[in-house]
Amino acid sequence: EQRCAKARSVLNANIGACFIKLGEHQDAVGACTQALLDDPHYVKALQRRASCNETIGSWSSLTSATEDYTTLLQELPPHSVQHRETQGALRRVKPLAEAAQKRETAEMLEKLKGLGNTLLGNFGLSTDNFKFVPNGSGGYSVNFSR
Repeated sequence: EQRCAKARSVLNANIGACFIKLGEHQDAVGACTQALLDDPHYVKALQRRASCNETIGSWSSLTSATEDYTTLLQELPPHSVQHRETQGALRRVKPLAEAAQKRETAEMLEKLKGLGNTLLGNFGLSTDNFKFVPNGSGGYSVNFSR
């Protein structure tokens, strides 16, 4: 069973490498995840998955890349070239993840505002009619203005 799990892990990681060559990064992430289910310490699969998640560039994928790079730092020998490269990748990915979080949060709020305007438009109102003012105790007061 253990030999089969190791072979399955290697095969799935190789499938992930094939998907990377084809530019199918989402599929590569899935294949590498399958490889890591059989062998959670498989460094190549972790590196490939982290790299693909970084390429995908969404907030959730960049967060996953950060987690994978952090795990890699624990798995790799401290003075190896790979360890230094992984540290650099982690430093590079953290600000990208923060920027993606801000961007995706702004997009979501804009969509919610659009939905609110659609619903309130039936009553001749919009979200701009409501102002949120800090009340000093950590909460907000809602003021209506026409």
